Order: sequence, then C-alpha cells, then structure tokens
Amino acid sequence: MCERPSETCSAFRVYSSSEGETRGIAALMARELSGGFTVLLTGGLGAGKTAFVRGFCEELGFTRVRSPSFTLVNRYEAGGREIVHSDLYRLEEGEVEDLDLAGEEAEGSILFVEWAERARFFSNRPLLEINIFAPDGINRPERRVFTFSAKNKEGELLLAPLRKLVEESFPP
Repeated sequence: MCERPSETCSAFRVYSSSEGETRGIAALMARELSGGFTVLLTGGLGAGKTAFVRGFCEELGFTRVRSPSFTLVNRYEAGGREIVHSDLYRLEEGEVEDLDLAGEEAEGSILFVEWAERARFFSNRPLLEINIFAPDGINRPERRVFTFSAKNKEGELLLAPLRKLVEESFPP
C-alpha cells in the first residue's frame, strides 16, 4: 500500500507482511529499472536489507546472494547486469571512503549500499534511498514498511515508473 497520491509526491511507502513479499517488491524493481543506478538501503539490524537485494538478484537469475557484512563488498553478474552489494555496518565514516564506492558506479552497474546512513553519498547517476522499518517486532515481526525516495533529479526519473508499478502490484 502506498501512502500518498502519485501525482503529488515522489516518496512513497509500501508495506510487506513477509520476506517473500519483500523479495517480490525488489523483483518488481529489478524488472522495471534498467541502466546504472545506486540504491542506499537504510534500516535497523535484521530489517531486511539483504533480503531485498536477494529478491532483486533472484529476479535476474542469481540465487547465491550473501550478506557482505564481513567481506564489505560482493559482486554479482545477473541478467546481463553487474551488481555491487556493499555493507557499511562495520565501518567508521573515514573507512567508508577507503572502499571507493564511487569507483563502483560503472556505467550500467547497480550499486546497493546497506547501512548507507553511515556515510554521505553524492552521484551523477540515479540515486534512490529505501528505508526499511519493522514497526512491531513483537506482535508482527515479519511486517516491514519500505519508504522509497529519490536523492537526486536522476533518481526522480526512476522513482516515478517504479512507484506506478508498485502501486498497481501492491494496492492499498
């Protein structure tokens, strides 16, 4: 379910009641978006950031997605696309620069950054943020709220068609 009318707001929310639905939302994104872009994933420990990336990659045919918590960066080839999956959880702000994630933004690549709130990101290519929140970890631990937003004008161009597809697939 999206919270605001499509005509008036670029940021939108979607609700998931299972990990399967989380992967389904990511699969929609994989089908809809092409070209190179960066996705900043924010949210608490266990929120579903890696599950989201897994759903995106599975839709493209890659099924061995692992959390990059210890490796810091994993690279996948899926559906003819290069996917770079990073995790900043164990890094201090100064150490993030050493990863050179800006260098991973090759033309056509897709960069997912978990724990993106640990650094500042600027990009000349589409930049989206997806915040994942578990509103009730006790009574409904599997429920998630996804807030999609564009972080630059290029990201706005990707967000509009994605929003339309998500609203059609996950109606209120």
